Amino acid sequence: MQYYLRHYFNPDFDHLHLKPCGEGDSSNIYCLGYVQNVIDGQVLAEIIPLEGAGPNPDPRYVLQKPVLPAGINTRVDPAHPNYLLAAANGYVFYDEDRITVKCLLNVRQDISFQTGNIFFVGDMAVHGSVRAGFSVQANNIRIMGMVEGGVVRARRDLMLDGGARGGAGQHCLVDAGGKLLAPFLEKVEARTRGNMVVAKYCLYSTVYAGASMVVRDQVYGSAINAYGSVYVGKQLGNKAAISTKVYLGYDPARIRHLEKIDGIIASQSQAITHLRAVVGHLPPDAGEASQKLARLTRQREQLMQRRAELGAKLHLDENYMQNCRLMVPGKVFPGVEISIGQAFMLVERPYENVLFRLSYDDIIVEPLPPAAAKGKK
Repeated sequence: MQYYLRHYFNPDFDHLHLKPCGEGDSSNIYCLGYVQNVIDGQVLAEIIPLEGAGPNPDPRYVLQKPVLPAGINTRVDPAHPNYLLAAANGYVFYDEDRITVKCLLNVRQDISFQTGNIFFVGDMAVHGSVRAGFSVQANNIRIMGMVEGGVVRARRDLMLDGGARGGAGQHCLVDAGGKLLAPFLEKVEARTRGNMVVAKYCLYSTVYAGASMVVRDQVYGSAINAYGSVYVGKQLGNKAAISTKVYLGYDPARIRHLEKIDGIIASQSQAITHLRAVVGHLPPDAGEASQKLARLTRQREQLMQRRAELGAKLHLDENYMQNCRLMVPGKVFPGVEISIGQAFMLVERPYENVLFRLSYDDIIVEPLPPAAAKGKK
């Protein structure tokens, strides 16, 4: 009796010869399907009787014995021995005639039109840069080049060997579920649920750190939001007094959520003002404009209630804020804005080797302890 190996992935997949998703005018040049993702427990292949394979079965997969070609990170289903399952999250391919799942995806080129955007269920190492307009998403990610106006989302830790830089008309976002490490950030939005460490500088960027942030060199032109403390080694602000803001003590995820809600409320308020001018004093059910006005008004009220609930949660961390610190062994220039909880301070004169912290309801300035000042060297 002969058997046939039916695949639930493309056994002839070649990441070096990709085509845009879709057809004709609907094809997407940013979506090339660079990798065949599989998750733990997913069916990869099954053995069936040859007569069930349909017309013109592929002779390469006609078997004389019902033996599954199980490779690394695969397993035979004990309840159904004719099924081969993935034993880990990763990508599936043939390795020396064995179906294999690999958990680490090495992209040995730039993320560009040759690869398209990449979504991967495991860890990823990019041996190049992420070009403007392209995005990658994976668990742990290491970018060995730069992020140049692209988007990188790591569900866990993110390491940027070459740093991240946006530019005119180029939105650049780096987002980590764990910690984020980079040599520099410039004109980017950076988010992390854990700690963030920047080896050199952070310029003209918006940062949300879910724990604490360290910048070894300088920060200016940026807005830093950190739940914990912030350390800036050499320079905070600059002589030109370019807008530089540091906010401590609030959960950045909630801050982002509030900012998003504020944007929606502002847009809805503008639309409501316009509709009221159009509708005038007509009854609520008189026409499409009146119905839209009523709907938008209800939606805005719901959003405002949601915003109030989020705002209340922010104030639950008042005690935690007493532990927040802004530490600067180097120079702090006038014009820097510092907020710890609801307390606010505008730096009006130069400081050096100082610590800013909350005392009751005010921000005070103290000499930096010797142990913290060592980081300046």
